[in-house]
Amino acid sequence: MKKIALILALLACSLPTYARNLSRLARMTFTNPASLTISPVEPGVPERVFAQLKARRAAARSGVHTSAVTDSVSARALVIPAAGSLAGGGGTFFRSDVTLVNYRSTAQQVIAGLWASGTTNNFNVANYKIVTLQPNSFVTVQDFVVNTLGLSNVLGSIVIVPYTGTDVDPFGAIDGFSRIYTKQPGSNGTVSQPFDAVDPDTFSAPLIDEAISLGLRQDADFRTNFGIVNVDEKDRIFKVTFIGEKLTTTLTLTVKAFGMIQQAIPAGDYGALQIVFQVTNAGSDFVTWIGYASSTDNITGDGWVSLASADLTPDELDLIGY
Repeated sequence: MKKIALILALLACSLPTYARNLSRLARMTFTNPASLTISPVEPGVPERVFAQLKARRAAARSGVHTSAVTDSVSARALVIPAAGSLAGGGGTFFRSDVTLVNYRSTAQQVIAGLWASGTTNNFNVANYKIVTLQPNSFVTVQDFVVNTLGLSNVLGSIVIVPYTGTDVDPFGAIDGFSRIYTKQPGSNGTVSQPFDAVDPDTFSAPLIDEAISLGLRQDADFRTNFGIVNVDEKDRIFKVTFIGEKLTTTLTLTVKAFGMIQQAIPAGDYGALQIVFQVTNAGSDFVTWIGYASSTDNITGDGWVSLASADLTPDELDLIGY
């Protein structure tokens, strides 16, 4: 019997990690969004938490962050680059359904907030809520901006940070996903675009001051928007270059501190299109930021999102172990 037990133990140890972890993942449970605990945020808390988050990231930096090559993992903090609840053109109304996951075996408080497009976000507590996620669970909230944050008629970036009740929780392990969608005018069917939640430290200028969104299109049949999230306490200047098979153009713009912008690209028939983002006033500061773009079919409203990824050289890939 002891020999059989030993053989079984050795067999278990020899299994691939994913096989041994199946039982843990199988314990993940669904949380009814109606049962979520959502609480107001006290004044000063968002500002303190984001200052702590920045300090932790600065202390931890010893090289290029691995997310610079677009990974998909659970994280200590999350940004959903674009989300909202607002009317669009042509009879559309866009909403964002958000899924949040807590991989810990204990309940996890998070601060969830929205940084509205085109503004400096001054940590107004009206834009934030404390949400308690159940252990080993996931929850999907329809129209998250309205039903969780209590906001409406707004487009922005959702930021989510694990929270102990007083400070950033250094042991958080969360993940997320969002779908922004609208009903097709004259139909009960919907068209949507996905937005993965990303680590706010995805790019850190001056280490990573340039990134590119691939696979876009603008011509008679398609239109393209682009966006930038500035996860920094200072306004940052970006040079954005639109490189198409028929047309190339450039513009320079400022993204406010702890803010985001989303807008249409300059008019023109570009055909197939790539967009290059570059921070131009980082200096020696570590500036954390995210770039993205989306193209949309002018007839059906169908579209796709391209999160910007760092254009690293072979030597830089070697440096970070890829």
